[in-house]
Amino acid sequence: MKEQKKDLIRLLKDNPVIPCSNNFNELLSPQYKKIEVVLLYDLTIFDLLEVARKNNEIGKIIILNLDTVKGIAGDEYGLSFIKKYLNIKIIATSSPKIINYSKKLGFKIIQTIFLFDTKSLMKGVQLVKKGKPDIVDIRPGVSIIRAKEFLKDNLKGIPIICSGFIQNSADIEDLLNNQVTAV
Repeated sequence: MKEQKKDLIRLLKDNPVIPCSNNFNELLSPQYKKIEVVLLYDLTIFDLLEVARKNNEIGKIIILNLDTVKGIAGDEYGLSFIKKYLNIKIIATSSPKIINYSKKLGFKIIQTIFLFDTKSLMKGVQLVKKGKPDIVDIRPGVSIIRAKEFLKDNLKGIPIICSGFIQNSADIEDLLNNQVTAV
């Protein structure tokens, strides 16, 4: 499992922009041909069955934001279905319950924390320490600039990705220069 995590981190460092979509076909366009890691959100179970079929041919590494999927529960049965029949190995979620189930089934976990203020920062760090994810997703991404020292001191060794309110290549460059693994 540690080797798989290192491989994912290496892929993200090589290509630090993770395309996100609720339409897998969009990610099949030529501009994304060399991109190996993609994030899917706002899908239904029917969409996911089609994604699995198409992805068998091209082999993208899919991060599934389970918080936004419709038609699959974030319980042990839903997660088992995702792993066995959809061949998805990375789950993104903010739910401690889903994190616990996912870890038991051997998924890589990206735990989302939302930073609105100091209180949400403190609570988010507590949840990450308890959940022990492979990667942390900070939302909105631009808030990490204010919180980076606190996060660096408290989330030692956990890679960070950022999403939300990232507007342009200057924002991306700024985040990557501030110890963010990917956006």
